Amino acid sequence: MGLQVIAIDAGEEKKKMCMEQLGASSFCDFSTSENLVKDVQAATEDGTGPHAVLLVAVNEKPFQQAAEYVRPRGTVVAIGLPAGAFLKAPVFETVIGMKTIKGSYVGNRKDTTEALDFFKRGLIKAPFKTIGMSELQKVFDMMREYLPLHEGKIAGRYVVDTSK
Repeated sequence: MGLQVIAIDAGEEKKKMCMEQLGASSFCDFSTSENLVKDVQAATEDGTGPHAVLLVAVNEKPFQQAAEYVRPRGTVVAIGLPAGAFLKAPVFETVIGMKTIKGSYVGNRKDTTEALDFFKRGLIKAPFKTIGMSELQKVFDMMREYLPLHEGKIAGRYVVDTSK
């Protein structure tokens, strides 16, 4: 599709997954960044920020930051649904910069057909690890251990093979 993707996540394992498996052109680690807004903007070719932001985060902070790092005339699309979160944006910069903020919950039949076609052509990658039922507690422990830090130790998804 010709897009330059900037992945924003935390940790080396997620960086490796985003850059090598998912094809991101840049990676910003929010857990080590001193100024994520400036880092994301700097990762764009002209330094003014991305044209579009697809928010799939599970907590509120990325929703606040996106409105700041998207370029003028850019679009922020909220897809993730963090419980109890609010989407706040600086009004002056949003209006003067003619930024668009919108939500997207479900697609239609045409969207589904296009997405399936992307998958069929190998354009969609969904990294996952298969584990046995006996390893499930280990995965829950990894989720719980990093939850307060919002870093997320898990890269991709886990699939449970109930026969193991």
